[in-house]
Amino acid sequence: MSENSKEYWNDTYWLDNIKNNKTDFLKDNWMEKYKNEINNLEYKVAIDLGCGIGQDTKWLLDRGFDVTSCDISDIALNKLKELVPNSKTMQVDVKEKLPFDDNSIGLINANLSIHYFNMETTIKIFNEIYRVLKPNGLFIGRMNSDKNDGYIKETTKEIEKDFYYDYGRYFRLFNKEQFNMLTKEWKIIVLNEDITVRLNRKKALWEFILEK
Repeated sequence: MSENSKEYWNDTYWLDNIKNNKTDFLKDNWMEKYKNEINNLEYKVAIDLGCGIGQDTKWLLDRGFDVTSCDISDIALNKLKELVPNSKTMQVDVKEKLPFDDNSIGLINANLSIHYFNMETTIKIFNEIYRVLKPNGLFIGRMNSDKNDGYIKETTKEIEKDFYYDYGRYFRLFNKEQFNMLTKEWKIIVLNEDITVRLNRKKALWEFILEK
């Protein structure tokens, strides 16, 4: 296996976080910095891909977007419906073909949800997102940076370049070189490195806005 399974997200991640009330990231309204770029989008049909329990879904809904919130974890989706009752949810495995028509979506958000895969799968995900977006649509999100301290330990196994396995989970750390390779077909509007706090620890990440 080269990716975290549905069981991992249901049992190890979301069940544990919800049960232990580890939801500090709900206060992380990172898109507020880019509200002008996002709000100026004319076609406000959006997908929140790997939505978790919905902080970005709520932000988009509050700004008039028609949002479909997608995640592999039914536990996360059920919690999202509790927290954001007017949300539309769909159980989706991001590794598979996205269940949306070509050129049908104005914005796709992937906030810390697509840095868990080998490069072959990552390229496939980027291609699927490109297929589904309308011309001039936006792909926005965040991904792990390779400047994260403490991610690489003695127990960490490198599966392929910049892609690792440790403590029962797979993860990728991104650098500028990888972004250059993945975004050849895109117009880069924003590409910034930043720090956030998630599950009570600092996380270095890339923030991006790409235009089809």
